[in-house]
Amino acid sequence: MLQSWSLGRIAVTLGAKAPAATSVEAIPEAAPEPTLSYLTQVIKPKRRRFLEPAPKRASAKEHAEKLLEWICSNIDLSDGPITHAAIQEFYCEMLIEAGWKERPWNPVACEFRRLTTGSRKVYAWLETNTGAVHRLRVYPIPRLAVGATAKGQNSVQMRSAA
Repeated sequence: MLQSWSLGRIAVTLGAKAPAATSVEAIPEAAPEPTLSYLTQVIKPKRRRFLEPAPKRASAKEHAEKLLEWICSNIDLSDGPITHAAIQEFYCEMLIEAGWKERPWNPVACEFRRLTTGSRKVYAWLETNTGAVHRLRVYPIPRLAVGATAKGQNSVQMRSAA
């Protein structure tokens, strides 16, 4: 009883009298010329991940500068310093308007503090809607920044020049 089958280029025959070794079929001398449709189906261009450099993401400092400009141009600052919670809300609105992606808040808040109050954090006793008085984190917006954005100049350059 002989059994034979082929595995690609190798033909195998097993039986009582046949050896267990395999025989190799002859390889054709020249492969047929591939057609254009064959090439487009089989050979696909390699996809490279980084053909163009990724767009530069704005730094936390740029976010803080833009937030300060946005607050000076859109918010009435006659009520006094702005609370930390209000600044976070303004940040979300500024991101929507500018079309930027959100950055982690802590680095942005740190840069915003450097722009507005320098190295110190400012707290104030404020009355809430319920009538209770709490010590809250506030950001006093400097008058120089308000004047600079009103004139159409960059507030950060004006603040650092002073």
